[in-house]
Amino acid sequence: MLRLDNQNVYYGESHILRNVSLEVGPGQVVCLMGRNGVGKTTVLKTIMGLLKSRTGKVRFGDEDISQDSPDRRVRRGIAYVPQGREIFPHLTVRENLRLGYEAGPADPNGGSEKAAYDEVFSLFPVLAQMLERAGGVLSGGQQQQLAIGRALLSKPKLLLLDEPTEGIQPSIVEQIENVIESFKTERRFAILLVEQYMEFAARLADTYVIMAKGAVVASGRAAELSEEQVKQHLIV
Repeated sequence: MLRLDNQNVYYGESHILRNVSLEVGPGQVVCLMGRNGVGKTTVLKTIMGLLKSRTGKVRFGDEDISQDSPDRRVRRGIAYVPQGREIFPHLTVRENLRLGYEAGPADPNGGSEKAAYDEVFSLFPVLAQMLERAGGVLSGGQQQQLAIGRALLSKPKLLLLDEPTEGIQPSIVEQIENVIESFKTERRFAILLVEQYMEFAARLADTYVIMAKGAVVASGRAAELSEEQVKQHLIV
């Protein structure tokens, strides 16, 4: 479904991604791991078209989307929940969700708009109770639920999640983990999940990719992620 080939990305003259290649198959959950600052978020921004690489290609399905704008990539079926959530604080919950729905393609299965919203509310019931509340007054956990709900309303084929449980109270972490687990069970779309912690990756991912110093240094089945690899590449 998604394939990155030899991505080299720079911030000014700083070489951030170094020949990064990875694949995410249909319905697969892939966990991108590594210490802070190794380039994980840069990978997601490159996939989303928010950053341009100097070399390499981004392929989605059978298409080379390297030159596509971010909004074009959303219409193709890529949704992004960034670190920090980036909901629109002065818009209501309803308006934030509406932006996600309007950004995506038409539902290929002919599903109704109401059904799309009902699904989000079934996953995150608190959002249905706060539709007229400004996004900026929500708690961090509620904002994360809103950000994921907004992404789901764009009808993704691939969902990019950047540390979705960071800085969130344990009860909502558990809820978000259960939601991701349900996505994995359904295999309705693929997920590329940025995460630092072995336990979270082992529970949710089919495969893992570990980065260090801007490069991919290890990859494989999540069930085979070894303690040695964790000590070498993940423990800060």
